[in-house]
Amino acid sequence: MGAHDTTPSPQTISAIEDALRAMAKAFRAVQLYLPNNPSRGQSLEWARTAFAKVWAHEPVLELHVHEASFQWEGRVVFQDAERATESLPWLLHRDGLRAIAFQPGCEAQDLEALLSLLQRARAAASDDDDLVTMLWVADLAHVTYRYVDVGNAAEPMLMSSGDRPGVANFAPGQAPLAVPPAETQPPGEGPPGMVRVENFDTTLYFLDQRETAYLQDELRREYTEDQRRLVLASLFDILESRPEAQAQQEVLSILDQLVIEFLTMGDYELVAYVLREASTAVRKPHIDPSLVKTLEALPGRLSEPQVVAQLLHALDESARTPVTSLLEGLFSELRAEALEPLVSWLGGASASPARASIEKASLRLAGAHTAELNRLLEHPKDTVVRGALRLVAQLGTAAAVPGLARLLRVAETQVRAEAVGVLADIGSPSALQALERAIDDADRDVRVATYRAIGTRKHAGALPRLLDAIRRKDTRGADLGEKMALFEAFGAMCGNSGVNEMDTLLNARGLLGAKENAEMRACAARALGLIGTPMAMSALQRAADTKDLVVRNAVARAMRGGQ
Repeated sequence: MGAHDTTPSPQTISAIEDALRAMAKAFRAVQLYLPNNPSRGQSLEWARTAFAKVWAHEPVLELHVHEASFQWEGRVVFQDAERATESLPWLLHRDGLRAIAFQPGCEAQDLEALLSLLQRARAAASDDDDLVTMLWVADLAHVTYRYVDVGNAAEPMLMSSGDRPGVANFAPGQAPLAVPPAETQPPGEGPPGMVRVENFDTTLYFLDQRETAYLQDELRREYTEDQRRLVLASLFDILESRPEAQAQQEVLSILDQLVIEFLTMGDYELVAYVLREASTAVRKPHIDPSLVKTLEALPGRLSEPQVVAQLLHALDESARTPVTSLLEGLFSELRAEALEPLVSWLGGASASPARASIEKASLRLAGAHTAELNRLLEHPKDTVVRGALRLVAQLGTAAAVPGLARLLRVAETQVRAEAVGVLADIGSPSALQALERAIDDADRDVRVATYRAIGTRKHAGALPRLLDAIRRKDTRGADLGEKMALFEAFGAMCGNSGVNEMDTLLNARGLLGAKENAEMRACAARALGLIGTPMAMSALQRAADTKDLVVRNAVARAMRGGQ
């Protein structure tokens, strides 16, 4: 294709993209409607208008054809991977076309004819003409093309509309030149696409393996293709092409009913498709203003807690596990208010086979609405709070730290313990500061979880609070597991600054012997072993010959490095 001296402007690229999108919609209308249908006529008129705008920027529109896209000047200006073998690029590429050029005037004279030819080629049987032959016969005045001979067993040769008898190769921006066919046609050769008996085997089964595979694929696609998506597409076409409010209202009523049915049947991909198309349709200028709000409210209706709760109930009752990608596609179209029933469901004890899929899809929705997730941490229902904690732990978002800090003050014991773990997983400075408050928690399990989290994260800012906890009289009455967790957290971070405190606990003596009980002394020995400096080893050495067997063994292990 022709190269330009300057980089194309955004207006040029936008005009070309709009024209190709309009042509694709017009092609879909040609497939779905009869020639006298108003929707078909409206789609064709939009395509003509869009192509007319291109000529203000480019004298000729020359495109490279790939399997799923059109390229202009080295950039993709149209792509339709979703429709696969039904897309415009694929139909052209399948029959050998590798480039196509549109000239001013094509929109008025050739566009509808070209789309009709594409529809004929799409529905053609194996013994019908291919697209190249149809284009050659049609001889469109403002459309030229290049193609490869896909049936040639030798190395494919790049040809064009000009390689057919009687037409010269087109150059970028140049129309083909007519020459009398009789002057250039080789003797004994017919036009491209002519069926000759000698081209076929004389056996009963003359199709080669490639052709048989193609027919099998087409039959399989025809029988397995979900026609409901085509129905939805035609409904949105009517919505966009019919300006009458009554027609648009009727379409919206049908779509509303179909969405509920699709949800009930578990067809989440179709529901997500409707929501995506609805969000696009609201931006169309000809949609009746009274109906725009109805379209905008469609995702909100599906996000209502009652609807989401019914969806979750249906998933619980379903015998099959939904595909995670389908649920993610649906949940990505929902709004923030759908999070509450989802986290409530996750916070319960449900053993549904769909749990993993729902959790992953909910995680994506929660990531887009962290403020709503943070609000749910303050919900009065424990099941909602637990579900929110589960998602916060996986997201690791620091935005949830204020809500988690509040839970440490007011929630029940189990929820406080879970909040400690989530704060440790987040690990931000604000999360670790909030974690410090749990050192003084009233519950033993919460305190132990806090000591271990602080020790794992090496949060030195908590050392003063840990030291206060060690000095508290209540600590003497705690069980050995709590004492060990506390001293290990302190010893892992304090360094030489904590040696004197631990040495006093381990070696200080009164009139009747050691001042501290055996468990406290053993814990102090463990902390000195974790400190591991020469100063700490010297304090351990002074207690190596103590009479208490428990303390002596703890000192020996600490001096061996905990072995």
